[in-house]
Amino acid sequence: MKQKNYEANLDTAISYLQLNQKENAIASLNMAYSQVPNEDKTSDNSSYLKILSLAARFALEAGDFNNGANYINKGLSLKNLHADLLFLNILCLREQHKYGEILSNLINYLVAIDMPDAILFSYDFVNEEAINEVYESLIPIAYRNTPNHGPILEVIKDTIEKLKELSGGSYLERAYHIMLSIDRQEN
Repeated sequence: MKQKNYEANLDTAISYLQLNQKENAIASLNMAYSQVPNEDKTSDNSSYLKILSLAARFALEAGDFNNGANYINKGLSLKNLHADLLFLNILCLREQHKYGEILSNLINYLVAIDMPDAILFSYDFVNEEAINEVYESLIPIAYRNTPNHGPILEVIKDTIEKLKELSGGSYLERAYHIMLSIDRQEN
């Protein structure tokens, strides 16, 4: 199968990133973004979702939270359990101190990284550093600043059981135990 122009430009952008040539990466990514035809803007197009997540990442790094959020929302409207887009959305929401939304995005992020199709998306924010930040920093901050913990824990407990049918569910289960521990410390 012949590689499409936007896929080639995405690959070029990634290569530039690996060489620490961010300006060239952004230029290639912008070209890739402009080349994606409407019929290719689908939930199963990992290249398009990667373009959106990289565009969001570059926008957030530049402090442009409006454009970053725009790319994130486009991607999440197609695939609501896309780990990179969820992680970037969490970073946006943290700037706005929207802790309840952060917590729900964290739960979705942990579900996304445990899904069987996670390997297909070559996630940038599914690594030890990002996952440690989720457990050690983001979950405690979001959970402590979100009222009504009881219902949240029940939803998570039910979700863990459902996840175990599809995959391990270990990421969300660890988060659940962190939240339980926070509740015990506060009582």
